[in-house]
Amino acid sequence: MKPKKIIISLGIAFILFGLVVWGRVASKRDTVPSTGPLLGQVLPNEARNHVPDGTQVTYDSNPPAGGPHYAETAHVGIYGRAPSDGYLVHSLEHGAVIIWYQPGLSEAEIKQLKNIYDSVPVNKKIMVPRESLNVPVALSSWGRVLKLSSINESEIKEFMETNYDRAPEQESI
Repeated sequence: MKPKKIIISLGIAFILFGLVVWGRVASKRDTVPSTGPLLGQVLPNEARNHVPDGTQVTYDSNPPAGGPHYAETAHVGIYGRAPSDGYLVHSLEHGAVIIWYQPGLSEAEIKQLKNIYDSVPVNKKIMVPRESLNVPVALSSWGRVLKLSSINESEIKEFMETNYDRAPEQESI
């Protein structure tokens, strides 16, 4: 093969590779936070102070949606066992949305929630079981809670897309 054809072939391959990478990155990009009204029950204006890790904190709502919390955030993702509320509340302060569910849900229901979680294109999201939850599923963002008596895909997605990254701090978690 002539050197000129090799250079042209490599150039085309490089451009195609770049387009594929750009397409994958663009498809994983967050949605822009909504500017519409926040969804869920409004909770009292919660304190935002940091307390030492391990400090026992009582929250005004179940699940919590604000209040004193630890200085570190919980990592985004799906948990089989929930981190301490202090870490989760700090994630809320940074704009995360959390799907909370009763551990007694069936495997099919938990899989359904995981599919919903995966389908929402925001990066500040967490899914955790909560023993003390008094409804099958709840969602929280900073200062807001939405309790659901059943898994409602459209309500869950709408809450996550509307309330994500609309908190006092928008730093990454």
